[in-house]
Amino acid sequence: MFDTRLALAAASLCLAPPAAAETLTIDGSDPASANVNDLFRISVERFEGSDGGAFAQALEAALAEARFDGRPYYRIVAPESGAPSDGLLTGTVRTGVDEVRVTEKRKRCVEEDPADKKKCLKEVDVDIRCHRRTITVATTARLVALDDGSIRYTRALNARDQQVYCPDRAASQSAEEYVDEAILNQVQAVRRDVAPREYSLDVRVDESTKGLAKPAQIAFKNAVRLTKSNQPAACAAWTALTRDAEPTAPLAFNLGLCAEMQGDFFAAIDWYGEARRQGSRSGAIAEGLERIERNRRALADWDARKRLIGQQ
Repeated sequence: MFDTRLALAAASLCLAPPAAAETLTIDGSDPASANVNDLFRISVERFEGSDGGAFAQALEAALAEARFDGRPYYRIVAPESGAPSDGLLTGTVRTGVDEVRVTEKRKRCVEEDPADKKKCLKEVDVDIRCHRRTITVATTARLVALDDGSIRYTRALNARDQQVYCPDRAASQSAEEYVDEAILNQVQAVRRDVAPREYSLDVRVDESTKGLAKPAQIAFKNAVRLTKSNQPAACAAWTALTRDAEPTAPLAFNLGLCAEMQGDFFAAIDWYGEARRQGSRSGAIAEGLERIERNRRALADWDARKRLIGQQ
């Protein structure tokens, strides 16, 4: 069921969205959740099940494309080659399609208005034959370190879809299309677990001028407009405002975004904290702090991985 359309869909997931107005672009990274720092060469065996071969090929391709800091994260080793490998990914993929007959009620006109054929004088309920289709895609994935046999990663992924289609109502997608989509999503889930991910994210700035004096409000708004064309200049303008006035919560939040954008995590944490101290309860602050924590862990893992690679 798995076809080449999934390769195109997977590639589209890597495309960053275009920059939006009144945002700052944050370049960040998420660490792998699995313990894979010492696994450099990895093999993907064929997964069991009728769709297991296609799943393994798609996962192998996704891991081959995984990069961090401009460098490949893994060296993919064909399991049949006999070449040394540090880790082996195996698993199962079970797909099922079950259909049962069901009935639904419909209104049927049994007496039309002789004067107006578009009007019905009498309707009755009739049964029509339909089918209830249930699709399941159950996948298990396991990563084993070959030097000591330790299990570094295991996960079960399940997808399920149920639809009723009738002569007058088609299913929203074919069973094959659903299985293809579910397998693609599961491949991407495993890839995110066993390799870090870099991303660019456009985060909205806070546009509120509450608490600022009139001249500062004008300068603040000008900086907001600058985010559309010159983000560093916008940050410089917000920084200049702090020389003459106590930062408000929106100003502190925006300066936190600026520091995060520039990779100054300590300053970003301080500014986000200042925004909270100034009374902000925005969920965007927690999101920023979580991004920083994930980014720091990904970068620390990468530094440790590079040291381990250098020892080999």
